[in-house]
Amino acid sequence: MNTIKGIIFDLDGTLINTSINFTVMKERMINFLEENGIPKDILTPKQTTVVIIATSEKILRENGKQQVDIDLVRQTLEEIMNQGELDAVQDISEIDGVQNALQNFRESGYKLAVLTRSHHAYAVEALTKIGAYDLFDVILGRGETPKPKPYREALEHTATLLNLNLNEIIFIGDNHIDANSAANAEVFFIGVKTGRHGDFSWDGCFPKVLLESVIDLPAYLRGKK
Repeated sequence: MNTIKGIIFDLDGTLINTSINFTVMKERMINFLEENGIPKDILTPKQTTVVIIATSEKILRENGKQQVDIDLVRQTLEEIMNQGELDAVQDISEIDGVQNALQNFRESGYKLAVLTRSHHAYAVEALTKIGAYDLFDVILGRGETPKPKPYREALEHTATLLNLNLNEIIFIGDNHIDANSAANAEVFFIGVKTGRHGDFSWDGCFPKVLLESVIDLPAYLRGKK
């Protein structure tokens, strides 16, 4: 841990409590797609938004749709997601102790970043609301990395913007997608138990390091030095 110079955080369930209704959001996305050429019963709200978008684009491409038309479909899907997230901003709250922990990291000299699959504007508003926006060097939202989590490129790009190597960062998250992101990028991962789905957040595969909350991270890192 002595080589760690940067900490990258997931947002929802890691730094903030959120009331985004992802099931309703994905149902709206699927309804729109089924109205625009995607067969019924192929997509389900149990899939991630990344899978829903990738699957629909593949089907549209196989059905002969031009890229310009596929881009328009994706744009509408982005708007559906953006609206669902921004509607929830008013109900966002800080996970207890997060702001103080982040201040501790900043004072200790760590570079800090947020990597989320949510909209950038939503991330900025959320972090501003909990008084943490100015503590971050980099904030990356949906569409701002070459590929989203859990692809390797998401963390690679974030590390590059921090001017750090992958072996100089750790990633903190609350679910199996975050854990897979770290594994794919060969980045050390620390899980937190503050995700909205509790133990189910890990899809049966718990991380080696699992803390109660980000508030416990400063003590954990001090103990590893």
